[in-house]
Amino acid sequence: MDRTMAPRGQLRLQAHPVFTSWDRRFGGAEGSSGAIEELGQDLTAGNTAELFPGFEDLRAAVRDLTGIADYVPTLGPTSSRVQQEMTSIDFGAEVGLFEWLTVGIQVPWTQTRTVVDVLHSPSAADLGLNPTLSNPASVTSFLASASDVGAAARAHADAVCASDPGLTCTNALDLAARTAAFEAGLASAYGATPFFPLAGATGGQALSEALSALNSELSAANLSTFQPLILASETLTQEGLALLPAINGSGIGAAMPLQTRQGLWGVGDIAASVRLRLLDNLTAAEGAAAPALGYRVTTRFSVRFPTGTPEDPDVLLDIGTGDAQLDLEGGVSADIRLAGRFGLAAAGFYTHQTATTVSRRVAAPGELMAPATTRREVYWLPGALWGAEAAPYLRLSSTVSLHAEYRFVHKRSDEVELAVPDPTLDPLVLQLGSGLTLHQVGGGLRYDGVGSWLGGDHQRPMEVHMRFLHAIAGGGGQAPKWTRVEAGLRLFRRLWGGAR
Repeated sequence: MDRTMAPRGQLRLQAHPVFTSWDRRFGGAEGSSGAIEELGQDLTAGNTAELFPGFEDLRAAVRDLTGIADYVPTLGPTSSRVQQEMTSIDFGAEVGLFEWLTVGIQVPWTQTRTVVDVLHSPSAADLGLNPTLSNPASVTSFLASASDVGAAARAHADAVCASDPGLTCTNALDLAARTAAFEAGLASAYGATPFFPLAGATGGQALSEALSALNSELSAANLSTFQPLILASETLTQEGLALLPAINGSGIGAAMPLQTRQGLWGVGDIAASVRLRLLDNLTAAEGAAAPALGYRVTTRFSVRFPTGTPEDPDVLLDIGTGDAQLDLEGGVSADIRLAGRFGLAAAGFYTHQTATTVSRRVAAPGELMAPATTRREVYWLPGALWGAEAAPYLRLSSTVSLHAEYRFVHKRSDEVELAVPDPTLDPLVLQLGSGLTLHQVGGGLRYDGVGSWLGGDHQRPMEVHMRFLHAIAGGGGQAPKWTRVEAGLRLFRRLWGGAR
């Protein structure tokens, strides 16, 4: 809601530190008032195995192999807390070309931080670390041997049926089919998730018994048998859970562990702007008797360039410093002042976001452990953004004012398509939760010495402000319930014109 102009011939330099933090979000549909959700709930589950891809595949494979219809693989509970932060210093320079025209550029210098606290308990766990991660050579050897057993059983059945197509053939074919199904089921179970039934636990014991029973039949038929089953021997620890997404073979393919991460300082999306004064009887009255009803109306047009760094799909819970696409924004602001002391500032804006191609994991919001195989280049058209705000204020003196503030922001849902069509992935899941509605309240304190300077004060002009905003309601599923603290300093330097 910046409604001030740089005086003609003056260079206005600014530095605005902004700190934004949130650990909750507003659920519900876009445009509605949603329930408040913890960010950490995406990493919280009574059964940690459900947070990882392939859980249902593992459960189905073990059920088929053991015949235990109600088998549910368990990994123990996990509870998590997630907080995301963004610190930015918005550097800017504006020049007053005329009294009615100001042009400028703004460069955000940004750092992001994600705090992750995970508490995992392996109590009553039926699963452990998959042997394909802890002992891959042994699993490869076991599966190769199992393939040989299946091939031998099939060859035996073919030989029996060639000489005796009766009941003996039927029994041999049945044994070969069950052997092949067992071999395929084991391969599926090993490849489903980073976890596997523990030795001595319910699932592991049932798998061993099923393998032993099948080996007895194979031995009775004078056929080669399966080697001893390789079960999980390592229980997943809290430290292991954090490291797992970044381990080769886990299927997640994360670039780093699931832990607190602080990014490097980097440039955000740079914006160039033009500000025009439309109506104004306040500037001319500075230093003189204030009009009974003062007003100032300005409009602003800006272009935001894709200079920031978008979020990395291989870094879990990453926050980008920019969106990697061009924005076109327009806005208007008005300042109405009564008797020079009481006032109301109001503003509105509309942002058109252009399309671009980015890399994303095609998974629903909240599915943090999406497999690396879901990563795709997508054509992304962010939804248009618009908002309005109002701030009644009280001028404590000619330079100091105190204000309250209400801000409303609405963003339409994005449109997403796969750059290369793939029938196994649905890009529409990326549109879920991409729209949002936010209601924010706050207030601040402002010092503006430009008016006094225009009125003849010989002190060098300066603008200083402090501002606080807090999201109180919203919706969209992923709308951040954030708190924002902002401060700012603007200094002026004459480039041309009079000595003032």
